[in-house]
Amino acid sequence: MENNVEFTNPKLLPFIEMRKSPKFSDAKLLPMIDWNIRLYGAHMQTVYKDWSVLKEFHPAFEILFVLEGKQETLLENESYLLNSGDLILIPPGFHHTNTCISTNGMTYFCAHFDIDEPSLRMDMLKNCDLIYTPNSPFYQRLKDTLGKWINMCSLTDINSIKPKIQMQIVLFELLEVFADIASQSQDKLLNKSMTTAKYAKEIADAIRLNFKKGYLSLHNKDIDNVIHIQPIIASLGLSPNYGLEIFQKVYHMSPRKYLSELKLQEAKILIQQPDTSLKEIASRLGYKNLSHFSRQFKRWTGFSPTEFRKKSIL
Repeated sequence: MENNVEFTNPKLLPFIEMRKSPKFSDAKLLPMIDWNIRLYGAHMQTVYKDWSVLKEFHPAFEILFVLEGKQETLLENESYLLNSGDLILIPPGFHHTNTCISTNGMTYFCAHFDIDEPSLRMDMLKNCDLIYTPNSPFYQRLKDTLGKWINMCSLTDINSIKPKIQMQIVLFELLEVFADIASQSQDKLLNKSMTTAKYAKEIADAIRLNFKKGYLSLHNKDIDNVIHIQPIIASLGLSPNYGLEIFQKVYHMSPRKYLSELKLQEAKILIQQPDTSLKEIASRLGYKNLSHFSRQFKRWTGFSPTEFRKKSIL
């Protein structure tokens, strides 16, 4: 049957011959990519002297670029001074506080980003610097890449599809810069470290999957009865103690804190949707009542859900 088929388009013939050729087995294949990436909280803001944010931590990386003025960052109780033009990369799970210390205020750009590719994540945690000044290697590439996001802040249609795709492209450009920075280090990951990263990612994926299935359902469930970390780890064939240890090593936080941050970030996203009631948000996140959710959210952010909603709409 195949020999009776006529190919009327001569342009197809080279491809047909290539398929029939024994050399076709030598084809160069691109790897399959199945990554989850996230970009959130990206914004540019001008603040006054002594402005500060409460002590916080995130499951993702945070990058902050001081455009004008000066900032003091307390990172795990270590103080870092950032002058105009300086960049700071805050690793996931690191407690930090940012404070404006310049008399005339400060303008900055900040973004949170993450990718669940464990080897890159570990490379960045292990080999990337915290502070980048104009004299630092790769500084100009970082500045130019962040400049693309900064320019997008003035777009009027920022929520349409095309700008979102462009924002994602810039994120991959930023990750490429950090991959190059990390590759300069002579300290390469051992096979054991790669295995550790693989297991830690499996734990994070399982927690995230259970979170999506449980907390984001429309059923009102008791938060303590939805997700238990140790059974999740055990379901992957790992001992709970070993799973907790390797997760802490890769993500610099406990699985429980990772879950808490997932809830916090989802809560922030839902609260910024004015058509979704706070009662519904509390229910979707697994809280028995709104007051319980409100107390927890204020412990996380220092604001009540109502205050945070008003602040985000401004």
